[in-house]
Amino acid sequence: MTAPEEMDPESTDETAPLRFPTFDAWFDDWLSAILARKLSSTAGKNRVFCPRWWDHPEVVVRLHSLWTAWEAATAADDGAAMSGWWVHHADPQLRTMLDAEHGPMYRCARDAHQATPALRNEFVAAPPGWFDELNAQT
Repeated sequence: MTAPEEMDPESTDETAPLRFPTFDAWFDDWLSAILARKLSSTAGKNRVFCPRWWDHPEVVVRLHSLWTAWEAATAADDGAAMSGWWVHHADPQLRTMLDAEHGPMYRCARDAHQATPALRNEFVAAPPGWFDELNAQT
């Protein structure tokens, strides 16, 4: 059997190996070790990071997207890629996540977790067929 690379000499896997094999390894070993932010001790004041951050789906998705962007930035040939990662990815995501008044962990405190209801628990679903006209346009 012929290897795929031998069949098509132009098809090479140029994907750089990951610096961290998993999202949680990156968070545990790199991000949580490097971040140093002033956090509030009570909910609703300045910045908060829940001790059970992993129990907030929005936080997990945001942090996962930071990891994938971080991996791309560290693999880039551009020496400014990591600076761009901080300015365009990390800083805005962290501002949103740590916002103790409006962020996804707003009900939590530095040492206490409070479940945050998903948006779908707060709205009335549209009637069946309500978006049919919009869906037909795609």
